[in-house]
Amino acid sequence: MADYVTPGLERWRRHTDTPLIILAVGSLPLLLLELARHKLNHADRLFLDIVNVVILVAFAVDYVVEARLARPTLGYVRREWTSLVIVLAQVLALAPGLGGVGVLRLLRAGRVWRFLAVVARLGAIGGAVAAEGKQTLRRHAAGFALGTAGLTWLSSAVGFTLAEDVGSDGRLHSFFDALWWSSTTITTVGYGDVYPVTVAGRIIGVFTMVVGISTFAIVTAKVAEFLVRSREAEEANEDAHADDGA
Repeated sequence: MADYVTPGLERWRRHTDTPLIILAVGSLPLLLLELARHKLNHADRLFLDIVNVVILVAFAVDYVVEARLARPTLGYVRREWTSLVIVLAQVLALAPGLGGVGVLRLLRAGRVWRFLAVVARLGAIGGAVAAEGKQTLRRHAAGFALGTAGLTWLSSAVGFTLAEDVGSDGRLHSFFDALWWSSTTITTVGYGDVYPVTVAGRIIGVFTMVVGISTFAIVTAKVAEFLVRSREAEEANEDAHADDGA
């Protein structure tokens, strides 16, 4: 444990580490959509901006609270730099869209600027997850399979958007069409109303189906194991009561 971690900071992290890691990891696939932002319609761009605002508020509040709880504060600032970089990267990503400065809007429109913003956020989020992820996964290993399925669902939708003709003037209208495709594919339902036509899109589809089948098989096995153990416990209790009665 780091020397700046106080009991108050430890209690705060017990309640916030898992939601923040879920938010950080879950947002990683959406970073790639920033590179194709110019192809997306208004609803998709608004969705990305909302996600960016949520991440900014969540990590900014967490950083301020942790800095106030840590002792000494300077030690926390030196060690937890990834959290600050996430906040600053989100500010840089949102400032051009929310501000009225023309130069910033031009930067936001440039692909190089978007690429640099994505790299900065990717590095910062990756560093934060690497620092806290192992300990959190040990405490919540049971939900790891479902978390993997959720991340695959989102990542597949992003990959489908980038690989297929998705956009305001494309074969498919929006990112939400890709989310629908990913939902039907990972559950192996496959309605067929949305489907890939490129090689890359079909490879993504195969990967999504494999993960979906594996995940739901694990969940089914865990449910069956739970039911068997419950039944065995009931039988053991009945036997114990019968022996006591005899």
